[in-house]
Amino acid sequence: MAYQWDSRLEKGIEPMDQAHQEFVQLVDGLLKADDTELVERLQALVDHTHEHFAQENRWMDETGFPPVMIHKGEHERVLGVMEQVLEKAREGDPGPARQLIEQLPAWFDQHAMSMDQALAMFMHKTGYSVDG
Repeated sequence: MAYQWDSRLEKGIEPMDQAHQEFVQLVDGLLKADDTELVERLQALVDHTHEHFAQENRWMDETGFPPVMIHKGEHERVLGVMEQVLEKAREGDPGPARQLIEQLPAWFDQHAMSMDQALAMFMHKTGYSVDG
């Protein structure tokens, strides 16, 4: 199984697009990883996702994005699940991590094309600059 970048995930905001590309690369690496690499690669994905979501959360706060709580809530739920399966993998049970990894591409495609698309459109509409 592989997960490859799809231009439909591009939102026209460079740091968002870059974070999305990195997410896809990390998930693809996890899909191909054997059990000896699983914990290290999953930790890298969790670290990336914390930064990625924190960045989007800042943009939502700074722009006054109306559905901020819905979007942040999904970020919190996904990170919570990622951290739980990482802990299980650290304890020697890779099964939950493998299940999550298989589901992440479909979840991320949907998230990026709905919630992140709405955020990007709002950022464009309000003239918000990610450069400060």
